[in-house]
Amino acid sequence: METSTEISDVKVSSGIKILIVEDEIVVGRDIEIKLKKAGYGVSDICSTGEKAIEKVGQFMPDLVLMDITLAGEMDGIEAAKQIGELYQIPIVYLTAHSDLATLDRAKITEPFGYIVKPFNVRDLIITIAMALYKHKMQMKLHVINKMLRVFLQQIPFEEKLNQAIHLMVSIPRLFLQTRGCIFLIDEKEYESLPDCLVAKAYIGGEPECETVPIGECLCGLALKTGEIVIAGIIDNRHTRHRDDSPHGHYCVPIKANNRVLGVISVYLAEGYKRDVGDENILASFADIIANELVSLQKQNAILSQFFYLQ
Repeated sequence: METSTEISDVKVSSGIKILIVEDEIVVGRDIEIKLKKAGYGVSDICSTGEKAIEKVGQFMPDLVLMDITLAGEMDGIEAAKQIGELYQIPIVYLTAHSDLATLDRAKITEPFGYIVKPFNVRDLIITIAMALYKHKMQMKLHVINKMLRVFLQQIPFEEKLNQAIHLMVSIPRLFLQTRGCIFLIDEKEYESLPDCLVAKAYIGGEPECETVPIGECLCGLALKTGEIVIAGIIDNRHTRHRDDSPHGHYCVPIKANNRVLGVISVYLAEGYKRDVGDENILASFADIIANELVSLQKQNAILSQFFYLQ
């Protein structure tokens, strides 16, 4: 195995965990060392397909690095097939096999990468990074399609929002805390507080704030500026929080026709770094909600006009 390439210049910073499936323990340990030097965590190393499936269920890693030739009755391709069906976790093959028959079998499992031994360590790290990004984008499209279907259903708007916040936090490696809230401006309910955000849907426990005035705390800043606000830690902008457990936030305005109609607030692991790709995903969710709000406003305007004419 070629290991001469230095990886100090491709170091990543993440909470990402990788399961190594390799029947040669020395090779597995060598890969583990290289991954840890690059900033990745290693959930475990196992040598059989059966054990790989068990370990994925136990640790739920972000990615599986899978050798094809394994000890036991199940090879890596069959293990990858079952892992994909059960857990939708991305697989990258790392194998000495490059014959067409093996490639034909492997591609049916729709892997996110295929590296032939002996490998270049830089190529391994880059392949893993691209696989994780591709998987997250696929999950984004999957969740957006599901959210669009939710908003087409004939169910109460509040239930649509509830399903939406649950879908948002289901995307792997987007949010590291399954907690968040959707705030909307509710002028009818809080007439004395114009441009006040009101919590309408949440996940991970009741929201710290039922209402947030314009300009206050992170959500209020997003309402005031119309821009995404991020905090990687609890800083002095957290003026209304009651939860002192370490966390950060993305606060994303829900906008239509240059007016902010609400804010999506999601919790992040402390130390999270700003990611443009993540912001684009969140902005897509905000746009879906904004379109629904505009549609509801138009319907209400038509109904009001109808009853006025009566």
